[in-house]
Amino acid sequence: MKLTLQTKLGISFALGLIMLSSLGIVAWRGNAEQIASAAEVNRSIDVITATEKLRYALSDAETGVRGYVISGDPSYLVSYRDYWSEVDYSVDFLRTAATGNPQQQRLLQSLKLLVDDKRAGSARVVQLRREQDAEAARQRYLSGRVLQLDEKIRQAIADIQQRERQSLAQIIAQGKASSDQTRLAITGGGMLTVALGLACYFMLRRDLLVHNEDKNALRQANEQLQVTSARAQQADRIKTAFLATMSHELRTPLNSIIGFTGILFQELAGPLNAEQKKQLSMVRESSRHLLALVNDVLDISKVEAGQLKVLHAPFQLKESLSRSVELIAPMAEKKGLTLLTRIAADLGEIVSDKRRVEQVLINLLSNAVKFTESGQITLSAEQIDDFSHIEDGKPRPVMRLQISDTGVGISPELMPNLFQPFHQFEENVDKPRTGSGLGLAISQRLLALMGGQISVESKLGEGSIFTVILPRQAAQEIAHG
Repeated sequence: MKLTLQTKLGISFALGLIMLSSLGIVAWRGNAEQIASAAEVNRSIDVITATEKLRYALSDAETGVRGYVISGDPSYLVSYRDYWSEVDYSVDFLRTAATGNPQQQRLLQSLKLLVDDKRAGSARVVQLRREQDAEAARQRYLSGRVLQLDEKIRQAIADIQQRERQSLAQIIAQGKASSDQTRLAITGGGMLTVALGLACYFMLRRDLLVHNEDKNALRQANEQLQVTSARAQQADRIKTAFLATMSHELRTPLNSIIGFTGILFQELAGPLNAEQKKQLSMVRESSRHLLALVNDVLDISKVEAGQLKVLHAPFQLKESLSRSVELIAPMAEKKGLTLLTRIAADLGEIVSDKRRVEQVLINLLSNAVKFTESGQITLSAEQIDDFSHIEDGKPRPVMRLQISDTGVGISPELMPNLFQPFHQFEENVDKPRTGSGLGLAISQRLLALMGGQISVESKLGEGSIFTVILPRQAAQEIAHG
């Protein structure tokens, strides 16, 4: 039976759809396989890189131990602790990357046990040296067990790398074979599709019309996106103007309230009875608390919007430390806490933003007082001439400030969010949470703008140590705004 033109076109159209669908499925599967292969390749490369970093970190940590055992210089312990942190990070990364691979998991578990033995041995050597038993430390360090353990660690790392290289070679070979098969299938299907092109004229015409419609829809979407972007920019300008206005409209009346309550406290307008003084004290404290909250909210808003300017000028760091301690001393005395300072005599000048440095110090000291019910708070400061910066690893002169307390400490599960805005934790279930939860977030961001950094060590129920690193000399003025 002779087929009509309409029937022929229908058959051609159906065949074209089948071919295009088949090509699409083949291409999709090939692309999915390539993506999966690329992910596995990246994972294997990451594992190999992480093992290399682990090996170098262990070697550098060993160098720190050796230097301390030989010289007794505590500065070697700084790099020792830093490199052990890198070791922990590399081991954790490897365990995560090897998820789903039982063989690598077993190798990593063995490596973890060896690393733990290495850490314990190093800690014992350091402890012996600290106890002034230099000979015992040296003998333990030179013992054959240390060398055997190092060799086992190197072998374990080599085994992990070898397995990853074998896996990498296999993945690359499979990816190449899959790519060749996909290319062949697409080429053959493409040739058949071209042969059916003339028969699918009307289909292509319809597709062209659909394409034009899609272009019109895309143009309309782009126009809508431009309108939305313009509205977002306008909203950002309104937010900036709002912050500038609120900076004046909120701070000025609060400062006036605080000032007038101070005048009333001096009884310049007449004597006050005990109840009036009590009420005025509550007004003044509430105003100060509200002013602090306003300042924190405005500061974090400016930092997040990139509008906060950090100035760099020389000043005496020791004077700022003393001023900060003087401001916090009444709070510590009220709670019966001992406030100690251990400030090196040779601190000298620092080039940074004096007001922002003092703001960070007061935030950290006030937090220490807030979360300490008994014991002491210690502020120490020293100069380090060859501190390795976390970003580029280049040594540079810095000031290291530490605020330690004997307070409630911080539980490990709260550590990841400690420097997030509005993050708070309850020091006592019987007490309501106070403050805005912005102090640590602002401190971390201010230090970043000044080229510094902050870290924390804490044990629940024993206390916390916040460490601040500030460069002595700013490379250039960093302005955001």
